[in-house]
Amino acid sequence: MNDFKNLFSPITINKMTVKNRIFAPPMGTNRCTPKGESSVEMEECLRDLSRGGAGLVVIEIADIDSKRRYDEHVLGIFDDSLIPGWKKLVAAIHENGAKAIAQVIHAGNIPLVDADDPEDTGTVSASTVPHAYNPSRIPREMTVDEMMEVKALYVAAARRVKEAGCDGIEVHCAHNHGLLATFVSPLHNKRTDEYGGNLVGRMKFPLEIIRAIREQSGPDFPISVRISACEMEDGGCTIDDTCLMAKLFEEAGVDFFDISNGTLTKSQFVIPPTGMPLALNADYAQKIKQAVSVPVGCVGRIKDPWTAEEIIRLGKADMVFIGRALLSDPEFPNKVMAGQVDDIRPCIGCTECVTSAMYGGPTTCSMNSALGHECDNEIGVCKTKKKILIAGGGPGGLEAARVAALRGHEVTIMEKAAKLGGQFAIAAIPPAKQDLAAGLQYQIREVKRLGVNLIMGKEVTAQVVKEFSPDVVIAATGGKEIMPEWLMKGAHKNVCTAWEALAGVENIGRNILVIGGGQVGCETADYLAPHNYRNLGGRKVTIIEMQDNIMVDDYSPNRNMLVDRLNRKNVAIITGGKVETVLEDGIEYVADGAKHVLKGIDTIVAAMGTISENSLYEELKDSGIQVCLIGDAQQPRKIMQAVYEGAQAARQI
Repeated sequence: MNDFKNLFSPITINKMTVKNRIFAPPMGTNRCTPKGESSVEMEECLRDLSRGGAGLVVIEIADIDSKRRYDEHVLGIFDDSLIPGWKKLVAAIHENGAKAIAQVIHAGNIPLVDADDPEDTGTVSASTVPHAYNPSRIPREMTVDEMMEVKALYVAAARRVKEAGCDGIEVHCAHNHGLLATFVSPLHNKRTDEYGGNLVGRMKFPLEIIRAIREQSGPDFPISVRISACEMEDGGCTIDDTCLMAKLFEEAGVDFFDISNGTLTKSQFVIPPTGMPLALNADYAQKIKQAVSVPVGCVGRIKDPWTAEEIIRLGKADMVFIGRALLSDPEFPNKVMAGQVDDIRPCIGCTECVTSAMYGGPTTCSMNSALGHECDNEIGVCKTKKKILIAGGGPGGLEAARVAALRGHEVTIMEKAAKLGGQFAIAAIPPAKQDLAAGLQYQIREVKRLGVNLIMGKEVTAQVVKEFSPDVVIAATGGKEIMPEWLMKGAHKNVCTAWEALAGVENIGRNILVIGGGQVGCETADYLAPHNYRNLGGRKVTIIEMQDNIMVDDYSPNRNMLVDRLNRKNVAIITGGKVETVLEDGIEYVADGAKHVLKGIDTIVAAMGTISENSLYEELKDSGIQVCLIGDAQQPRKIMQAVYEGAQAARQI
């Protein structure tokens, strides 16, 4: 702790004293009921954050308007019947000495309102500018009477928050989404009455709401506002605008600030993935801190204790909002306090926590197999110690080994390669993916710490299993890249897979064709084109994809950044193209019903997907030996599924 004395010093905000400067920001769990009610799973998630040592926890965003729900997965604070559930959430946070803050929002122009809504409530906004996430619904410009009704909803929500036992309230006014953010932002507020025009006019309605909440809650109830330091869009709010905004909020009664950045259409600033700078909002927070006299905190890629400590020591912010790093390891604060920094399970910036929720499931994590499964994640001591052989040292196999060792089993990993990691190691190679190497490093360090026996350079076969005589085999044999025969045996002689290109086991030329525009193909193209090919020493890279766009199943902020890099590097992208013939120096393909030829290609890289490598499982499943199949060996997916299935397999032994 001596190295982090600023991080673990208390701070007083209004009359509320927080035990340290680590604040957990609001993070959706997707675990509420369709009616906006809380759940036991939400309670456990918040309890984990508090138990792990966070000083303050901001409860996930909550709707204030029952008629304009953000969506059915968002918590509600729009009715008194919800207060008992909120009391349970607050109690879960208070159990371990953390403070509880509620974040509230009016969905404005983004709610997922049914087209046949009988009350015709519809979407509303400062103006008739639709949100990019809901472009087919033109919002109605709010009347002043409607604005007063919404102000009353905020006041009622503040009353409920206080009755539930929260220590304060945070009003969401960031990211150019939600009603108040549309009033503040020139991108959406085109009004010409007193609630539009310059920043002072655009701030009038949010300030009225803050004053009304202050009047309702009393002078001692802490009020926070989340704002974007800069909207990062042409014509949007700048840092200078936000400094004035913060001054006006402080004058209206705000006690502290939660500084974020960007808009939902610039999501890499809202939820910065691997490849974005660490603490990217700290310098902005410092400018805002210089403009106000109340505490200022910032969020955004604060994923290790050294960065967090420096932010506070240098006066850039008064507290740090650490989000995904606490999802990856809720015990982060306690481990830092105990001097166990190397034991922190790192966030790898993959943003699967966000995209898992976007697909409608609970928020989950590639590194933390317990997240999203809070009620069934206990790792108990085994009743009977067993000899477990894990075939494969990728992320799923490593997690299975960790959990099995914690349960007290005798565990061996046998990996046919010379190094552990499997696809996890390859995934860390492309630009902006270094955080994945830290995740793999942690997994390897953990299995070594727990005494797992590691045998490298040996493939597990049925004969090896017979000789080893384990009680249980976990087949974590992963997948293998698809290399179609028509390509492998085609006229072109320099053909390899994306994994081979990334791992550096094949010579790559100067004019490269990547077949497949999924995530692997695009990341490989990004790696093979280190700079614009028109620069001296550059490579010309072309991607051909059969679908009408690249990475069609990737909704993460990582995609935005990757596409930007491909464009900067002049990577040519052909969509809707199907390869028909492989030539000695190129291909023939069909697109838009016409035939085309690409010539001068000296390397063809296949990024056409993965198939399971499950031959070991097929050999053993009827042999009488207990065998579990996990990860890509079961079905090619992502790190997150492999890690979860590895943990589950080990828990059940």
